Amino acid sequence: MENIKPGQKIEISIGKSNNKYTSKIDDISADGTLLIEAPMHNGHFVPVRIGAKLNITFFNKNGIYTFDGIVINRFLGNISFIQLKRITDIGKLQRRQFFRLEKIMEFKYKISDDSEIMEKGVIKDISGGGFRAKVKKKLEVGTEIICFLNLDDEFEEIAQKCKVIRCNFFEDGYEIAVQYADIEDRLREKIISFIFKEQRKLKRRQINL
Repeated sequence: MENIKPGQKIEISIGKSNNKYTSKIDDISADGTLLIEAPMHNGHFVPVRIGAKLNITFFNKNGIYTFDGIVINRFLGNISFIQLKRITDIGKLQRRQFFRLEKIMEFKYKISDDSEIMEKGVIKDISGGGFRAKVKKKLEVGTEIICFLNLDDEFEEIAQKCKVIRCNFFEDGYEIAVQYADIEDRLREKIISFIFKEQRKLKRRQINL
C-alpha cells in the first residue's frame, strides 16, 4: 500500500456504472482496509450499499493507479464514510494509458519565465501527462515553454512548464507534443479531473442521441 496514503484524493465508480465521483482516503487500517469519504453528487451523498463493488483510481508523482474494492461497512453522519476492502492488487496504468481527451481548446505559451512575448496555439488532445497542439512557429525538441491553459473555469488560468518532445510541420503551422515538466500533484489532479468530467459529458451526449 506504499502508493496510497491518507489524504489521497481518488475517483470512484460504483459497480458497472460509468459515473465517476471524487472522494478522499481518510484512513488505512493495519489490515489494509480503507476508510474513504462517502461520494457526493449535487450536495447529496451517493447511495452505496454494503457489498457494492467499487473501482478506485488515483495518481501521484509516480503515475496513475487503479484497484477494485468491496464495501464492508458504512458510517453515516455530518461527514459520512465508507469502509472498503481491497479485492484486487493495486495496478499501475502505463503512460500510454493516461486518460486522453480529444478536445479543441486554445492556449498561450512563452519560451521562458522572463519573456514578455506570448504566442497562441490550439490544443488537439490533452492527458494527465501532456498534450498535443498546433502552433504557428517551429519549436525545437527539448525546448521548455511556459503554457497557460483555461480548463472548465474560464476565469482561472493555470500556468505549467512543459517540454517539447515532438514537433512536425503540419499544413500552415506545426504540430507539437509536450509533456508536463515538474508538475505538482495538485495541478495534475486538476487536469485529470477536468478530463474525467469532459468524458462524462461526452458519454451523456452519446446516450441522449
